[in-house]
Amino acid sequence: MKPLQLTFSGFRSYIGQQYIDFRGHDLVGIIGDTGAGKSTILMAINFALYGTPTWDAPSPKVLIADGGEGTLVAILEFEARGRPWRVTRQLSRKTTGTFHKLESLDGGEVVHGRSVTQRVVDLVGMDNKTFLRSVLLPQGKFEQLLHASDGERAKILKGLLGLDILDTVAVRARQHRDALTPAIADLRACITALGDPRTTARTAAEDAKTISVELGQLRAAQTAVAGLLDEEKAAAEQHAALTKLRAVLSKAVQTDAAQRLRQLAALDREVTGEEHQLTARAEPLRVRREELLAELGDFRPGGSQAEALTTAVRQLSRLHERITNETQRRERHQTDVQALEALRAEAAAATAEVTRQEPLLTQAEGTLADHADVVDGLKDDLAKLRAALADARRLAEQRQELAATEQRLAAEATETAADLEKKQEAAADLDREVDAAEEELQGQRRANAAAHAGEGLAPGDACPVCEHPLPDGFTPPHAPDLKAAQRALAAAQRKAKKAGEAATEAVATHSKAQALADRATQDLTEQTTRAQVALDALTVQLGPFVLDSEDDVILAARLSALRQAAEEHAALAETAATLRKSKTEAAAKAKAVGDQVERDAAAVEREERDLGKLHAGIAELIKQVPQRYRPDDPTAAAVLARQESAGREQEELAGRWKSIDGIDDELKQLSVLREELVQRRAEHVTKPAKTASHAVLKLRATQVAIAATLSLPEAPDIDVTAEVNVHSEWAATVAAKSLDAITSADRQLIQLDQVRRRCAHQSAVIIAEAPTSGKPLEEALNDAIGRKAVAESTYQDATAKTVEYDNLVARLKIAQPHVDGLDALVKLLGDGKFVADVVHQRQQTLLGTATGLLRGMSLGRFAFGADFQVWDEHTCRLRDVKTLSGGETFQASLALALALVEHASSSSGGRAEALFLDEGFGTLDQTALVDALDALSTQASAGRLVVVISHMLAVAQHVTSLIRVTKSPVGSSLRWATEAELGALADAADAEGLHS
Repeated sequence: MKPLQLTFSGFRSYIGQQYIDFRGHDLVGIIGDTGAGKSTILMAINFALYGTPTWDAPSPKVLIADGGEGTLVAILEFEARGRPWRVTRQLSRKTTGTFHKLESLDGGEVVHGRSVTQRVVDLVGMDNKTFLRSVLLPQGKFEQLLHASDGERAKILKGLLGLDILDTVAVRARQHRDALTPAIADLRACITALGDPRTTARTAAEDAKTISVELGQLRAAQTAVAGLLDEEKAAAEQHAALTKLRAVLSKAVQTDAAQRLRQLAALDREVTGEEHQLTARAEPLRVRREELLAELGDFRPGGSQAEALTTAVRQLSRLHERITNETQRRERHQTDVQALEALRAEAAAATAEVTRQEPLLTQAEGTLADHADVVDGLKDDLAKLRAALADARRLAEQRQELAATEQRLAAEATETAADLEKKQEAAADLDREVDAAEEELQGQRRANAAAHAGEGLAPGDACPVCEHPLPDGFTPPHAPDLKAAQRALAAAQRKAKKAGEAATEAVATHSKAQALADRATQDLTEQTTRAQVALDALTVQLGPFVLDSEDDVILAARLSALRQAAEEHAALAETAATLRKSKTEAAAKAKAVGDQVERDAAAVEREERDLGKLHAGIAELIKQVPQRYRPDDPTAAAVLARQESAGREQEELAGRWKSIDGIDDELKQLSVLREELVQRRAEHVTKPAKTASHAVLKLRATQVAIAATLSLPEAPDIDVTAEVNVHSEWAATVAAKSLDAITSADRQLIQLDQVRRRCAHQSAVIIAEAPTSGKPLEEALNDAIGRKAVAESTYQDATAKTVEYDNLVARLKIAQPHVDGLDALVKLLGDGKFVADVVHQRQQTLLGTATGLLRGMSLGRFAFGADFQVWDEHTCRLRDVKTLSGGETFQASLALALALVEHASSSSGGRAEALFLDEGFGTLDQTALVDALDALSTQASAGRLVVVISHMLAVAQHVTSLIRVTKSPVGSSLRWATEAELGALADAADAEGLHS
């Protein structure tokens, strides 16, 4: 991390906005009066990065300036990991107005809120506690890292030197291994489940070939036997049909219908003669009756005098009929009511069946929905794999673009390196001029010191240096003018500073170009890693494949699984449809029965209404019966009694018509005799003749059927309205034709029996020769078909699984070494020994670097031991840091801090490219101070920003850039010192002494 520019306001003693641009500066000094606000500048940097003070405080709000608007703002632009960033923090005493924001200035990332501090820790590579112990050393805490415990120091070193990445590597390696281990186990389980598909396929192919030969023999036998069975079946069917027709005809031909028809023809002639006799007897009686009716006039039957009685009899008859009808209808109505109740029970049963089928359909549809989720899951997995393939192709294309960019930026970095070398050579030449001017000034100072030391001495006096007598002729040397040498040195330093700034700018340009090139190389490496990780992830899921192939070729196995799942889904859908249809039919039945119940109920209601109307009509009819004959109780028995009473009265009236009745009786007797003859003809001639003719018709129908089968002539048909004697002759002809048909049928039956026996014998021979293994032919054939289907299915499955087996083996071969390597890495990083060894080695390297710096600052006296003790050349012993003086502690702490900056920069990609020192120089003498500042200058020359806070003017002499801090009643302020101010401060330091 290297600060670029800082803006802050409302911060402790700074009320107004302050701005510092660190770009173009390397070694910066900050001077000012005590309490002016020098340390506040470092507090602002710390707050901008971590949002907290540099000391333990109850709240960051203690940093808010008094007398201002109550709002603190700190904005720091800095460079980290080769990219520019800006962090903005605003803190207010109010409940609102506080926010935190981090953004990359080259675009692409913005972080808000509490996540800002964690992201800063990731970028800087250290938390706030480590930052304050190694990079920003607050006043009074300069030596904390030196005095830290072993555990605290190891933790600090891990963060500063980038070794905390090993913990991240261990976690990620473990996660990656744990994520891949189940996949490896699944691959092994799948391989074990598949067995040896090639051997299985070979065995199945041989079995299928053997079964095919056997199946061919069985099918040939089946075809031959089927032909014989068809022939035997046809003969059997013909035999059965002919036997049935012959039996029917044999039974029918035994009838005596023809003989009975001859007898009935004679009887018919006898009845006709008797009818003629009765007609002759009845004619004179009819003439006499007409004569008698004419004599009776209105008293004859049907006259006006007999109408009332006739009407009463008729009405009573109608009333009896209606009452009887009502009774019968009421009985039927009760039966209909009972039937309606039964129908309602049937409707309830149909509704219960619908209810029973509801959960079955719901379960089937639920299973169908679940399987639809499986199909959708397969589709989603397929879509994700397609997206992953697209991402892998996109990453490969981006890698090619980054490779071209990396080549271009590397060329630009080479050009800036050449320019930097030229400017550094020019700066070195000017530095040599400064060294010469400094040497001249030192010589002048020594001469000046000698002049002052020899002032007032004469020959023979003791030398103030060696205490020997001064020689004869000694004269005190003249004190030279130091200002000319000092001005020459200042001029040389200014030229060197400008050249150094040009070199620094070239360093910044080259650093930026190199950072861009390194970033491009890093991006290319990361992109290559991302592309490979994406490809490896796909390989673990899909096995080896060619990325340029079509998606359907790469995903063939997943597409096959999806098709299979879709087929299973279709089968489940068909089952659900069947249940749905069954439920629909049950519902339709329930509705139909329900509708029938409604119709029958309506009919029962209509019948009740009709019975009511009928009952009302009976009551009205009773009113119409003459009062004399009207029944007291409207029942059938009461009405019948009244009817019989009226009949008796009618019989009495009929007695008066005796003469007519006598004739009527005689005519009736004749009519009865005629009816008896008609009945006799019907019962003894027409009806028996019809029965006999019907029997002959049945005989003829049977004869016609068997004649059609045997191709014989049919018996003649008859007109059913013909006379009995015609039927008699026809019956004789039909009987003769039937006997002839029976004889022909017997001959045909013998021939059909011979065909059946021959077919049965040939079938038995064929089956015996076929390879049935003792089973029935159909069972043996079905068994062979099933065994062949099983063998072919086994062969196809094994063949299909061969590709899957090879794919699984290849995937396991690829993934297993990767998992083994991850497991080894997890074990190596998990026991802590490896990390401890690395920390120890880095610590020794750090102490070696710090020793070189410490020897330079202590003129070779001090060096670091292996456990952070200090070796003292004067005593030739290791000393605990607690025994060091203040100046010695400062030198050791500074050497250690500079070494940390050096190693943090080289090991973590430049995460600690700055050093901030607050005071700490007051314990050093002139020589130690110069050595310490020279060491800081070396760090600044390496491209790092070194900021030193001090109240000593001597510090101001040795920095290339100076910030002056002043305090006034309206708050503190800061600004860069001018060239003239730098010269004046240097003169003041010479005049006022070391600790001015």
